[in-house]
Amino acid sequence: MSTATAIATMNDLTEEVRETFAKVTRYPLEILDPAASLEEDLGIDSVKVGEVFGVLRERYNLSDKLNIPRENLRNIESIAAGLREFLQDGAGRPAVAATQASHPPTAAAAVVAASPTPVAEDLARSVCDIFADVTRYPIDILDPAASLEEDLGIDSVKVGEVFAVLRERYNLPEDMQIPRESLKTIGAVTDALRKFVASKPVPVVSVSAHEVSSKPRILEDSFDSLTPERRPFEGKITLVTGSGHGLGRDIAKYLAGLGATVIVNSFHSRDQGVRTTEEIQAEGGKAYHIWGSVANPQHVEAIFKEIDRQFGGLDFFISNASNGMLARLEDVTVEHWEKAFRTNVVGLHQCSLRALDLMKHRGGGKIITLSSPAATGYVDYFACMAAVKMAVESLTKSMAVEFAKYNVQVNCVSPGPIYGDLLNKWPEAERLIPEWERATVCGRLCMDRDVSHFIAYLLSDAVKLFTGSVLVLDGGMSVWFGGVSQVAPGVGTAATDRMPDPIYRGAAA
Repeated sequence: MSTATAIATMNDLTEEVRETFAKVTRYPLEILDPAASLEEDLGIDSVKVGEVFGVLRERYNLSDKLNIPRENLRNIESIAAGLREFLQDGAGRPAVAATQASHPPTAAAAVVAASPTPVAEDLARSVCDIFADVTRYPIDILDPAASLEEDLGIDSVKVGEVFAVLRERYNLPEDMQIPRESLKTIGAVTDALRKFVASKPVPVVSVSAHEVSSKPRILEDSFDSLTPERRPFEGKITLVTGSGHGLGRDIAKYLAGLGATVIVNSFHSRDQGVRTTEEIQAEGGKAYHIWGSVANPQHVEAIFKEIDRQFGGLDFFISNASNGMLARLEDVTVEHWEKAFRTNVVGLHQCSLRALDLMKHRGGGKIITLSSPAATGYVDYFACMAAVKMAVESLTKSMAVEFAKYNVQVNCVSPGPIYGDLLNKWPEAERLIPEWERATVCGRLCMDRDVSHFIAYLLSDAVKLFTGSVLVLDGGMSVWFGGVSQVAPGVGTAATDRMPDPIYRGAAA
């Protein structure tokens, strides 16, 4: 298509950009409101926006001088406006032959012309070549150890474009979970990708620094082993927010195995939410997926309207969705506080009110919130979330009192560190995880299933008088560090035998 043709169709440009977002994110087209905030309303981060730009660059044959201000990246409408201005200036869609004559092959052309996927040993060179192709930087300045943003001026949008090419070249999964710290240098990006392109699959998550065999075995209940007598939640309608992955996913699968009809909710991890739902259904359980953010009032309204339409009521609500910054206080911004409180506190309140309305149709119900023992002490990099979780605990107690007249119990489960993706992404995880393990009385931290078991117990009919409680599940860590001694039983008093400095520093520590 020529530049003239592109300009002639500019009235349709917003719709084309919208369709591109739908293709890249796999969101239903109808929810992609052109005026909605990409990150706040739709959960589309800057890396995913970069992937969209990778597609747009190829579709419109845009030059490498495309420079759209950050304020024009806030929503689909503003992106289309910036792109329209760029095309009207005649900077887009140069003739294909001219492009090939004056520039090296584009990223997409490189993908088409690429030889069969290189083995993992060639990955470093391949990633560097793709960065050079997408950014047009000379290959010799792309030091794998250099900071992408600070040293090379490569922002997250451009990194997203690189990932769009990498995804196509290596047939990478759409739901790759790569920590932000692994996006800081080309070397870190390469290391993060090795697990996806190695000849032998490498587990994405290591449960701890120790061998799995050193941990007490957690017995998994399969659907086949559950008899009718062991399905106590048959007929119970259950909402688990943030259940696309991690702890929320395990809670959803476990409760479904006990007979509950589970509503899986996800926002940023939409694909994972759909996958969790499909896994439950494939194993004989009953599950239904609803996309939406608990931090967005319109989404919350839509989520509960859909539950009411589909099921006419609700029995259990597990508020697992969370958002917060893991950082030292000096790095926490006003925006971080606003996001954390909007999701963890305001979202909890608004969802609980609507859950209460649906539970009234069923004669009562149970709400479970999630906190952390760090709410009453100190954990490295958790100060922002600790304050938010203390608010969750306070709100839990207030709801327990005010909802009691409707026969609704509200309790808070407060697990310590849980093995999995989040723990592995924790700053200084290699140092902190072993310290936390040594700080427990049983030698290990929580697993997802520990928490799921406990939540299932609280939801059972046998539990009548628990309400307004904050129930700690941390292997004795907070009790031990709240006492006088920090020396393990049977361990000497030499400096090398003493416990590390307290991770939980409560008032008694």
